[in-house]
Amino acid sequence: MRWLTKLFLLISLSSFWIGCSQQSESGLSMATNGPVTVQLDITAGVPPPTWQLSTAQRSEFFTFLQQLTPVEAKKAFDNLGNRGFIVTTINPARTIRVQQGFVWIIGDNYERVFSDTNNDLERFLLLSGQPTLDPAFYTILEKEIGQN
Repeated sequence: MRWLTKLFLLISLSSFWIGCSQQSESGLSMATNGPVTVQLDITAGVPPPTWQLSTAQRSEFFTFLQQLTPVEAKKAFDNLGNRGFIVTTINPARTIRVQQGFVWIIGDNYERVFSDTNNDLERFLLLSGQPTLDPAFYTILEKEIGQN
């Protein structure tokens, strides 16, 4: 009977360990109740527009992240002009760059790249900033998305 208890304990601990390692490996278990700040990363000679996602938008944002496909490491576009969006979370501290069909999630000792194949996350972030952005500027950005 004692060996049965040990076996059960071993199986339980193994299942817990596997679940934890899969969760941390995905890197997408970072949903937070804290603020999620979005910044349009653009070089335009003025401070970049910044806004916070609402509670409903945060939930939708993390749902989008969970659906992304991991890809090989890729360098972000870093020239003048529109460089996508930078999303920051506080707890846990993460920086998420969304740009031209790719998503970089960066945290302490962690960096992963994902494919945003149809630019859905990028469109979502642009739409979330519509109240903050100048309408003409919003239209230009909307047309640029997916024009990689």
